[in-house]
Amino acid sequence: MDEPDLKFRAIAKNLSPETPIRSSEFLRGRDEDLNNVVRELTYFQPVVFVYGPRGVGKTSFARTSAQLVNSSAIEHVYVACAPGARMLQVFREIGEELLVRIFRSGAIEDIKKSVEVEISLTPAVRTSFEKQEPVLPKFEDSNSALRVLRDLDGLMPAKTVIVLDELEELDESDRTDLAYLIKQVGDQEFQSKFVLVGIASNVHELIGTHESLPRYLKEVPLSPLSPEDLMEIVAKAAAEIEVEVPRDVLLRIAVVGNGFPHFAHLMGKAILIEAVLNDSSTVQSKIYRSGINRAVQDSLQELRISYEAATQRGQDYFKHMIWALAHSDIVDLRIDDWISLYMELCSEHSWPKATEKALRTAISNFSKENHGQIISNTPARYGATEMRYRYKRFTSTLMRGHVRLQAENEGTRLGRIEVL
Repeated sequence: MDEPDLKFRAIAKNLSPETPIRSSEFLRGRDEDLNNVVRELTYFQPVVFVYGPRGVGKTSFARTSAQLVNSSAIEHVYVACAPGARMLQVFREIGEELLVRIFRSGAIEDIKKSVEVEISLTPAVRTSFEKQEPVLPKFEDSNSALRVLRDLDGLMPAKTVIVLDELEELDESDRTDLAYLIKQVGDQEFQSKFVLVGIASNVHELIGTHESLPRYLKEVPLSPLSPEDLMEIVAKAAAEIEVEVPRDVLLRIAVVGNGFPHFAHLMGKAILIEAVLNDSSTVQSKIYRSGINRAVQDSLQELRISYEAATQRGQDYFKHMIWALAHSDIVDLRIDDWISLYMELCSEHSWPKATEKALRTAISNFSKENHGQIISNTPARYGATEMRYRYKRFTSTLMRGHVRLQAENEGTRLGRIEVL
Protein backbone atom coordinates (compact mmCIF):
# COMPACT_ATOMS: atom_id res chain seq x y z
CA MET A 1 0.00 0.00 0.00
CA ASP A 2 1.57 3.34 -1.04
CA GLU A 3 1.92 6.33 1.29
CA PRO A 4 -0.91 8.51 -0.18
CA ASP A 5 -3.29 5.56 0.18
CA LEU A 6 -2.36 5.15 3.85
CA LYS A 7 -2.83 8.87 4.47
CA PHE A 8 -6.22 9.00 2.74
CA ARG A 9 -7.35 6.06 4.87
CA ALA A 10 -6.19 7.88 8.01
CA ILE A 11 -8.10 11.02 6.97
CA ALA A 12 -11.23 8.97 6.33
CA LYS A 13 -10.91 7.28 9.74
CA ASN A 14 -10.70 10.60 11.59
CA LEU A 15 -12.85 12.97 9.54
CA SER A 16 -16.33 12.03 8.36
CA PRO A 17 -18.55 14.98 7.37
CA GLU A 18 -20.85 12.62 5.45
CA THR A 19 -21.53 10.01 8.14
CA PRO A 20 -22.06 9.96 11.93
CA ILE A 21 -19.24 8.97 14.25
CA ARG A 22 -19.72 5.65 16.03
CA SER A 23 -16.62 5.45 18.21
CA SER A 24 -15.76 7.42 21.34
CA GLU A 25 -12.19 7.66 20.03
CA PHE A 26 -13.32 10.24 17.47
CA LEU A 27 -16.07 12.00 19.45
CA ARG A 28 -14.71 15.33 20.70
CA GLY A 29 -15.94 17.58 23.47
CA ARG A 30 -18.66 15.26 24.80
CA ASP A 31 -16.82 13.26 27.47
CA GLU A 32 -18.98 14.30 30.43
CA ASP A 33 -22.27 13.87 28.58
CA LEU A 34 -21.10 10.54 27.16
CA ASN A 35 -20.15 9.19 30.59
CA ASN A 36 -23.49 10.31 32.04
CA VAL A 37 -25.52 8.66 29.28
CA VAL A 38 -23.55 5.40 29.38
CA ARG A 39 -24.08 5.25 33.16
CA GLU A 40 -27.82 5.94 32.83
CA LEU A 41 -28.31 3.31 30.13
CA THR A 42 -26.22 0.75 31.98
CA TYR A 43 -27.73 1.12 35.43
CA PHE A 44 -30.73 3.41 35.53
CA GLN A 45 -32.96 5.16 32.98
CA PRO A 46 -34.38 3.01 30.16
CA VAL A 47 -35.00 6.04 27.91
CA VAL A 48 -32.51 8.81 27.08
CA PHE A 49 -33.62 11.80 25.03
CA VAL A 50 -30.87 13.60 23.06
CA TYR A 51 -31.87 16.88 21.46
CA GLY A 52 -30.39 20.09 20.07
CA PRO A 53 -29.95 22.02 16.81
CA ARG A 54 -29.21 20.37 13.51
CA GLY A 55 -25.55 19.58 12.85
CA VAL A 56 -24.44 19.59 16.48
CA GLY A 57 -23.59 15.87 16.40
CA LYS A 58 -26.65 14.28 18.01
CA THR A 59 -26.65 11.11 15.90
CA SER A 60 -22.91 10.56 16.38
CA PHE A 61 -23.32 11.03 20.13
CA ALA A 62 -26.34 8.71 20.35
CA ARG A 63 -24.81 5.90 18.30
CA THR A 64 -21.48 6.11 20.12
CA SER A 65 -23.29 5.93 23.47
CA ALA A 66 -25.40 3.01 22.28
CA GLN A 67 -22.45 0.94 21.12
CA LEU A 68 -20.54 1.53 24.35
CA VAL A 69 -23.48 0.11 26.32
CA ASN A 70 -24.45 -2.64 23.89
CA SER A 71 -23.04 -6.13 24.10
CA SER A 72 -19.94 -6.38 21.93
CA ALA A 73 -21.51 -9.38 20.18
CA ILE A 74 -24.65 -7.49 19.12
CA GLU A 75 -24.92 -4.31 17.08
CA HIS A 76 -27.24 -1.69 18.51
CA VAL A 77 -30.52 -1.05 16.69
CA TYR A 78 -30.74 2.17 14.68
CA VAL A 79 -34.01 3.36 13.15
CA ALA A 80 -34.62 6.82 11.65
CA CYS A 81 -38.10 8.29 11.22
CA ALA A 82 -38.52 9.02 7.51
CA PRO A 83 -40.59 12.04 6.42
CA GLY A 84 -44.24 11.02 6.56
CA ALA A 85 -43.51 7.81 8.49
CA ARG A 86 -46.13 6.70 11.02
CA MET A 87 -45.13 5.63 14.51
CA LEU A 88 -46.67 2.17 14.16
CA GLN A 89 -44.52 1.64 11.08
CA VAL A 90 -41.48 2.70 13.10
CA PHE A 91 -42.42 0.25 15.88
CA ARG A 92 -42.61 -2.52 13.28
CA GLU A 93 -39.16 -1.62 11.94
CA ILE A 94 -37.73 -1.74 15.47
CA GLY A 95 -39.30 -5.16 15.98
CA GLU A 96 -37.88 -6.54 12.77
CA GLU A 97 -34.41 -5.23 13.66
CA LEU A 98 -34.66 -7.03 17.00
CA LEU A 99 -35.68 -10.23 15.19
CA VAL A 100 -32.62 -9.99 12.95
CA ARG A 101 -30.38 -9.83 16.02
CA ILE A 102 -32.18 -12.74 17.67
CA PHE A 103 -31.70 -14.92 14.57
CA ARG A 104 -28.04 -13.92 14.35
CA SER A 105 -27.35 -14.63 18.01
CA GLY A 106 -26.56 -18.33 17.46
CA ALA A 107 -29.03 -19.45 20.12
CA ILE A 108 -31.96 -19.89 17.78
CA GLU A 109 -32.75 -23.52 18.73
CA ASP A 110 -32.86 -22.72 22.44
CA ILE A 111 -35.07 -19.73 21.76
CA LYS A 112 -37.40 -21.77 19.52
CA LYS A 113 -37.86 -24.27 22.36
CA SER A 114 -38.75 -21.47 24.76
CA VAL A 115 -41.22 -20.14 22.19
CA GLU A 116 -42.91 -23.54 22.00
CA VAL A 117 -43.34 -23.59 25.78
CA GLU A 118 -44.26 -19.94 26.29
CA ILE A 119 -47.80 -19.89 24.90
CA SER A 120 -48.37 -16.23 25.85
CA LEU A 121 -46.20 -14.98 22.99
CA THR A 122 -48.08 -12.94 20.41
CA PRO A 123 -49.02 -14.73 17.16
CA ALA A 124 -46.83 -12.32 15.20
CA VAL A 125 -43.72 -13.38 17.12
CA ARG A 126 -44.60 -17.09 17.03
CA THR A 127 -45.12 -16.95 13.26
CA SER A 128 -41.79 -15.18 12.75
CA PHE A 129 -39.95 -17.93 14.63
CA GLU A 130 -41.81 -20.76 12.89
CA LYS A 131 -40.84 -19.32 9.49
CA GLN A 132 -37.45 -18.13 10.77
CA GLU A 133 -38.02 -14.84 8.95
CA PRO A 134 -37.55 -11.41 10.57
CA VAL A 135 -40.87 -10.15 9.23
CA LEU A 136 -43.77 -8.76 11.25
CA PRO A 137 -47.29 -7.84 10.14
CA LYS A 138 -48.55 -4.26 10.34
CA PHE A 139 -49.59 -3.23 13.82
CA GLU A 140 -53.18 -2.17 14.35
CA ASP A 141 -52.50 0.06 17.34
CA SER A 142 -49.84 0.99 19.87
CA ASN A 143 -51.00 -1.71 22.32
CA SER A 144 -50.42 -4.53 19.84
CA ALA A 145 -47.06 -2.99 18.85
CA LEU A 146 -45.97 -2.83 22.47
CA ARG A 147 -46.94 -6.48 23.14
CA VAL A 148 -44.76 -7.62 20.24
CA LEU A 149 -41.83 -5.43 21.29
CA ARG A 150 -42.16 -6.71 24.87
CA ASP A 151 -42.02 -10.33 23.68
CA LEU A 152 -38.99 -9.66 21.50
CA ASP A 153 -37.28 -7.80 24.32
CA GLY A 154 -37.66 -10.90 26.48
CA LEU A 155 -36.12 -13.12 23.79
CA MET A 156 -33.04 -10.96 23.21
CA PRO A 157 -29.92 -12.84 24.39
CA ALA A 158 -28.33 -9.65 25.73
CA LYS A 159 -29.11 -6.03 26.50
CA THR A 160 -29.75 -4.03 23.36
CA VAL A 161 -29.83 -0.27 22.87
CA ILE A 162 -32.34 1.05 20.36
CA VAL A 163 -31.60 4.45 18.81
CA LEU A 164 -34.68 6.16 17.38
CA ASP A 165 -33.55 9.16 15.33
CA GLU A 166 -35.14 12.15 13.54
CA LEU A 167 -38.18 12.41 15.79
CA GLU A 168 -38.90 15.85 14.33
CA GLU A 169 -40.37 14.06 11.29
CA LEU A 170 -43.29 12.69 13.34
CA ASP A 171 -46.66 14.46 13.40
CA GLU A 172 -48.71 15.16 16.53
CA SER A 173 -50.68 11.90 16.58
CA ASP A 174 -47.55 9.81 16.18
CA ARG A 175 -45.87 11.63 19.04
CA THR A 176 -48.74 10.46 21.24
CA ASP A 177 -47.89 6.84 20.33
CA LEU A 178 -44.23 7.58 21.07
CA ALA A 179 -45.15 9.00 24.49
CA TYR A 180 -47.09 5.80 25.22
CA LEU A 181 -44.03 3.69 24.34
CA ILE A 182 -41.80 5.79 26.61
CA LYS A 183 -44.13 5.34 29.55
CA GLN A 184 -44.58 1.59 29.01
CA VAL A 185 -40.86 0.94 28.57
CA GLY A 186 -40.38 2.40 32.02
CA ASP A 187 -43.42 0.76 33.66
CA GLN A 188 -42.81 -2.72 32.21
CA GLU A 189 -39.04 -2.74 32.87
CA PHE A 190 -37.77 -3.53 29.39
CA GLN A 191 -34.34 -5.10 29.13
CA SER A 192 -33.74 -3.04 25.98
CA LYS A 193 -32.83 0.62 26.43
CA PHE A 194 -33.91 3.46 24.15
CA VAL A 195 -32.09 6.57 22.96
CA LEU A 196 -34.41 9.09 21.30
CA VAL A 197 -32.87 11.76 19.05
CA GLY A 198 -34.38 14.87 17.51
CA ILE A 199 -33.95 18.49 16.47
CA ALA A 200 -35.48 20.63 19.21
CA SER A 201 -34.73 23.25 21.84
CA ASN A 202 -36.62 21.33 24.54
CA VAL A 203 -38.28 17.95 25.06
CA HIS A 204 -41.81 19.31 24.73
CA GLU A 205 -41.26 20.28 21.09
CA LEU A 206 -40.92 16.63 20.10
CA ILE A 207 -42.97 14.66 22.61
CA GLY A 208 -45.53 17.18 23.84
CA THR A 209 -46.49 18.24 27.32
CA HIS A 210 -47.51 14.91 28.90
CA GLU A 211 -47.15 15.57 32.61
CA SER A 212 -45.81 12.13 33.58
CA LEU A 213 -43.19 11.79 30.83
CA PRO A 214 -40.25 13.73 32.31
CA ARG A 215 -39.74 11.16 35.10
CA TYR A 216 -39.23 8.43 32.45
CA LEU A 217 -36.60 10.40 30.54
CA LYS A 218 -32.96 11.34 30.96
CA GLU A 219 -32.76 14.58 28.98
CA VAL A 220 -29.46 15.36 27.24
CA PRO A 221 -29.37 18.73 25.43
CA LEU A 222 -26.37 19.05 23.11
CA SER A 223 -24.91 22.49 22.48
CA PRO A 224 -22.34 23.55 19.87
CA LEU A 225 -18.75 22.58 20.67
CA SER A 226 -16.06 24.95 21.90
CA PRO A 227 -13.52 26.40 19.43
CA GLU A 228 -10.83 24.29 21.08
CA ASP A 229 -12.81 21.10 20.39
CA LEU A 230 -13.20 21.96 16.69
CA MET A 231 -9.49 22.72 16.44
CA GLU A 232 -8.60 19.42 18.12
CA ILE A 233 -10.73 17.45 15.61
CA VAL A 234 -8.55 18.69 12.74
CA ALA A 235 -5.26 18.75 14.65
CA LYS A 236 -5.55 15.09 15.65
CA ALA A 237 -6.30 13.97 12.09
CA ALA A 238 -3.39 16.03 10.78
CA ALA A 239 -1.00 14.56 13.34
CA GLU A 240 -1.84 11.02 12.17
CA ILE A 241 -0.63 11.82 8.65
CA GLU A 242 2.26 14.00 9.93
CA VAL A 243 0.96 17.24 8.45
CA GLU A 244 1.40 20.49 10.37
CA VAL A 245 -1.64 22.76 10.46
CA PRO A 246 -0.71 26.30 11.60
CA ARG A 247 -2.67 27.67 14.54
CA ASP A 248 -4.16 30.51 12.47
CA VAL A 249 -5.65 27.90 10.08
CA LEU A 250 -7.11 25.94 12.99
CA LEU A 251 -8.56 29.19 14.33
CA ARG A 252 -10.23 29.95 11.00
CA ILE A 253 -11.74 26.45 10.96
CA ALA A 254 -13.13 27.09 14.44
CA VAL A 255 -14.56 30.49 13.39
CA VAL A 256 -16.22 29.11 10.28
CA GLY A 257 -17.49 26.06 12.13
CA ASN A 258 -19.11 28.21 14.82
CA GLY A 259 -19.37 25.24 17.18
CA PHE A 260 -20.69 22.72 14.65
CA PRO A 261 -18.41 19.68 14.19
CA HIS A 262 -19.70 19.11 10.64
CA PHE A 263 -17.59 22.02 9.38
CA ALA A 264 -14.45 20.95 11.21
CA HIS A 265 -14.77 17.54 9.54
CA LEU A 266 -15.63 19.09 6.15
CA MET A 267 -12.84 21.67 6.12
CA GLY A 268 -10.27 19.43 7.78
CA LYS A 269 -10.88 16.65 5.28
CA ALA A 270 -10.62 19.02 2.29
CA ILE A 271 -7.47 20.77 3.50
CA LEU A 272 -5.66 17.55 4.42
CA ILE A 273 -6.55 15.97 1.07
CA GLU A 274 -4.93 18.96 -0.63
CA ALA A 275 -1.82 18.55 1.54
CA VAL A 276 -1.50 14.89 0.57
CA LEU A 277 -2.11 15.61 -3.12
CA ASN A 278 0.64 18.26 -3.02
CA ASP A 279 2.97 16.02 -0.96
CA SER A 280 3.25 18.79 1.62
CA SER A 281 3.99 18.35 5.31
CA THR A 282 2.53 21.80 6.10
CA VAL A 283 -0.79 23.45 5.28
CA GLN A 284 0.58 26.49 3.48
CA SER A 285 -1.55 29.39 2.22
CA LYS A 286 -2.01 27.89 -1.26
CA ILE A 287 -3.08 24.52 0.15
CA TYR A 288 -5.49 26.22 2.56
CA ARG A 289 -7.13 28.21 -0.27
CA SER A 290 -7.45 25.08 -2.43
CA GLY A 291 -8.88 23.17 0.52
CA ILE A 292 -11.49 25.86 1.21
CA ASN A 293 -12.55 25.75 -2.44
CA ARG A 294 -12.87 21.97 -2.23
CA ALA A 295 -14.90 22.26 0.99
CA VAL A 296 -17.34 24.70 -0.66
CA GLN A 297 -17.90 22.24 -3.48
CA ASP A 298 -18.40 19.38 -1.01
CA SER A 299 -20.76 21.31 1.27
CA LEU A 300 -24.33 20.08 1.68
CA GLN A 301 -26.28 20.55 -1.53
CA GLU A 302 -29.34 21.97 0.20
CA LEU A 303 -27.21 24.70 1.79
CA ARG A 304 -25.54 25.55 -1.51
CA ILE A 305 -28.88 25.76 -3.34
CA SER A 306 -30.47 27.97 -0.70
CA TYR A 307 -27.41 30.25 -0.52
CA GLU A 308 -27.23 30.66 -4.30
CA ALA A 309 -30.95 31.42 -4.57
CA ALA A 310 -30.58 34.16 -1.95
CA THR A 311 -27.33 35.76 -3.12
CA GLN A 312 -27.17 35.44 -6.91
CA ARG A 313 -29.53 38.36 -7.55
CA GLY A 314 -27.42 40.57 -9.84
CA GLN A 315 -26.53 43.07 -7.08
CA ASP A 316 -23.93 42.44 -4.39
CA TYR A 317 -25.94 43.81 -1.48
CA PHE A 318 -28.03 40.60 -1.36
CA LYS A 319 -24.87 38.59 -0.77
CA HIS A 320 -23.37 41.12 1.61
CA MET A 321 -26.56 41.20 3.69
CA ILE A 322 -26.38 37.42 4.12
CA TRP A 323 -22.70 37.76 4.96
CA ALA A 324 -23.54 40.35 7.61
CA LEU A 325 -26.03 38.00 9.27
CA ALA A 326 -23.40 35.23 9.23
CA HIS A 327 -20.77 37.59 10.64
CA SER A 328 -22.77 37.88 13.86
CA ASP A 329 -22.56 35.12 16.44
CA ILE A 330 -26.05 36.03 17.67
CA VAL A 331 -28.57 33.46 16.44
CA ASP A 332 -31.59 35.81 16.54
CA LEU A 333 -30.62 39.24 15.26
CA ARG A 334 -32.85 42.29 15.38
CA ILE A 335 -33.48 43.71 11.89
CA ASP A 336 -32.11 47.17 12.81
CA ASP A 337 -28.93 45.57 14.20
CA TRP A 338 -28.58 43.45 11.07
CA ILE A 339 -28.72 46.53 8.85
CA SER A 340 -26.23 48.35 11.08
CA LEU A 341 -23.83 45.41 10.87
CA TYR A 342 -24.18 45.39 7.07
CA MET A 343 -23.29 49.09 6.97
CA GLU A 344 -20.22 48.49 9.17
CA LEU A 345 -18.97 45.72 6.87
CA CYS A 346 -19.55 47.91 3.81
CA SER A 347 -17.38 50.62 5.34
CA GLU A 348 -14.71 48.12 6.41
CA HIS A 349 -14.47 46.41 3.01
CA SER A 350 -15.37 49.38 0.77
CA TRP A 351 -18.52 47.72 -0.55
CA PRO A 352 -21.17 49.94 -2.17
CA LYS A 353 -24.06 50.54 0.26
CA ALA A 354 -27.67 49.86 -0.69
CA THR A 355 -30.48 52.06 0.60
CA GLU A 356 -32.28 51.07 3.79
CA LYS A 357 -35.48 50.60 1.79
CA ALA A 358 -33.75 48.13 -0.55
CA LEU A 359 -32.26 46.28 2.44
CA ARG A 360 -35.63 45.90 4.18
CA THR A 361 -37.18 44.62 0.95
CA ALA A 362 -34.34 42.09 0.64
CA ILE A 363 -34.89 40.94 4.23
CA SER A 364 -38.56 40.39 3.46
CA ASN A 365 -37.69 38.42 0.31
CA PHE A 366 -35.09 36.19 1.98
CA SER A 367 -37.88 34.19 3.63
CA LYS A 368 -39.52 33.43 0.26
CA GLU A 369 -39.01 30.23 -1.72
CA ASN A 370 -37.50 31.98 -4.77
CA HIS A 371 -34.85 33.44 -2.45
CA GLY A 372 -34.02 30.05 -0.95
CA GLN A 373 -36.03 30.62 2.25
CA ILE A 374 -32.64 31.27 3.76
CA ILE A 375 -33.97 33.15 6.80
CA SER A 376 -37.06 32.90 8.98
CA ASN A 377 -38.73 34.78 11.80
CA THR A 378 -37.46 34.05 15.27
CA PRO A 379 -39.95 31.69 16.96
CA ALA A 380 -41.82 32.63 20.09
CA ARG A 381 -40.06 32.23 23.39
CA TYR A 382 -41.00 29.03 25.18
CA GLY A 383 -44.44 29.46 26.75
CA ALA A 384 -45.43 32.35 24.44
CA THR A 385 -47.42 32.28 21.21
CA GLU A 386 -46.31 35.31 19.16
CA MET A 387 -43.57 35.12 16.54
CA ARG A 388 -40.80 37.68 17.06
CA TYR A 389 -41.12 39.38 13.67
CA ARG A 390 -38.48 42.03 14.33
CA TYR A 391 -35.86 39.31 14.83
CA LYS A 392 -34.48 37.05 12.10
CA ARG A 393 -32.41 33.88 12.02
CA PHE A 394 -31.02 31.48 9.43
CA THR A 395 -33.61 28.81 8.67
CA SER A 396 -30.94 26.10 8.89
CA THR A 397 -28.61 26.13 11.89
CA LEU A 398 -25.81 25.02 9.54
CA MET A 399 -26.23 27.99 7.18
CA ARG A 400 -24.08 30.38 9.22
CA GLY A 401 -21.10 28.07 8.82
CA HIS A 402 -21.80 27.56 5.12
CA VAL A 403 -21.99 31.33 4.51
CA ARG A 404 -18.75 31.90 6.39
CA LEU A 405 -17.16 29.15 4.29
CA GLN A 406 -18.40 30.78 1.07
CA ALA A 407 -17.07 34.18 2.17
CA GLU A 408 -13.74 32.62 3.16
CA ASN A 409 -13.49 31.17 -0.34
CA GLU A 410 -13.98 34.68 -1.75
CA GLY A 411 -11.34 36.20 0.49
CA THR A 412 -13.55 37.73 3.20
CA ARG A 413 -13.18 36.52 6.77
CA LEU A 414 -16.39 36.58 8.75
CA GLY A 415 -16.97 35.90 12.42
CA ARG A 416 -15.04 36.49 15.61
CA ILE A 417 -13.62 34.03 18.11
CA GLU A 418 -12.28 33.82 21.63
CA VAL A 419 -9.96 30.89 22.35
CA LEU A 420 -8.44 30.04 25.71
